[in-house]
Amino acid sequence: MKNLSCIISILSMFPLGYTQIASADPTSLGIGLGWSNSPYKSYRSSFYPIPHIDYDNGSFFIDDLSTGIYALNDDNQSLSFGARYLANEFKPHDANNHMLKKLNSRHSTLLAEVNYDIITDWGIFSSSIGADVLGKSHSILVNTDYTVPYIQGNLIVAPTIGINWANSKHNAYYYGVSHKESSRSGLSYFNSNSSVTPYFEIGAQYSLTDNIATFGGIHIDELTGDVTNSPMIDNNVTASIYAGVSYNF
Repeated sequence: MKNLSCIISILSMFPLGYTQIASADPTSLGIGLGWSNSPYKSYRSSFYPIPHIDYDNGSFFIDDLSTGIYALNDDNQSLSFGARYLANEFKPHDANNHMLKKLNSRHSTLLAEVNYDIITDWGIFSSSIGADVLGKSHSILVNTDYTVPYIQGNLIVAPTIGINWANSKHNAYYYGVSHKESSRSGLSYFNSNSSVTPYFEIGAQYSLTDNIATFGGIHIDELTGDVTNSPMIDNNVTASIYAGVSYNF
């Protein structure tokens, strides 16, 4: 699923106190706190820190959990190649269900990504293709989304709608139950096809000074398709809430 930092990066396209989109953003550092529930059965909700790092010199960028280089970067569109940390994971000891505790761990991984963004008079269109390069999940993920920022004084609000496509290997790794796991845990064997996950997010940023801003938002995903039949899952809709503060140098 798309990381929460994506909406923060959209907000960071707008320098604090201005309404013009910058071709190269100033360096921005920040910290925040997030909360999210889990699609996994009897799995604890979690709080987690959100580090915010935004550096862009027009050729190279660091964007929170992503980094890369631009093949194209002009006033209204960009094409980049880079890497992104995929935070998806499952830890059996965090499950309160005794059967899930007997499953294997699912680990986070690193994606190699190609991203394309275009800014139009009607909003910001973004798309990406990513593939697991560590051999953890063998994931291939495709994302597309649409954002319409609203700017009023020091306030920026950015609602986004989007959809993620995940290949069957991604779903089998994070939601599947192998034959060995089935015999060990008592859960039914399960293997999933590819799936799509529509999502909605609304992020906001408010400038306190020329350099300091607060940010926050909410992100909602809905799992669809036969992946929802996984015996690991009892919650098709997941939500994340986050807030923090950033400083532009």
